[in-house]
Amino acid sequence: MNAILGARIRALREAKGLTQEQVAEKMNCTRQKYARIEKGLIDISYASITIIAEILGIKAEEITSAVNNIEEKETMFRKINGDVCEDKFEYIIEMINTFYAHRNLYKSVRQVDMDE
Repeated sequence: MNAILGARIRALREAKGLTQEQVAEKMNCTRQKYARIEKGLIDISYASITIIAEILGIKAEEITSAVNNIEEKETMFRKINGDVCEDKFEYIIEMINTFYAHRNLYKSVRQVDMDE
């Protein structure tokens, strides 16, 4: 999941025209540490996500959202024995990915709360 969040952060940073150095400086961390966040090599806390979102001028949900744009989604169908059945496989995978993303964020928030 860290890789997915990192890729999303990188895409949003590049869309804003910022360099890794600029974001790292505003986060008060090294460029190397920030690069590891974007590559998904280290766990990222929800606190860090909110700081990055603030730097990029976006909401944290734009980083953590498992779905880029709900309007672009189409329902997929599969014919079985002449009947049209909704393809639930893609939906289930999306639900699982969303569950794990939220679970990891919840754990990181709890960890920050315990550290304070």
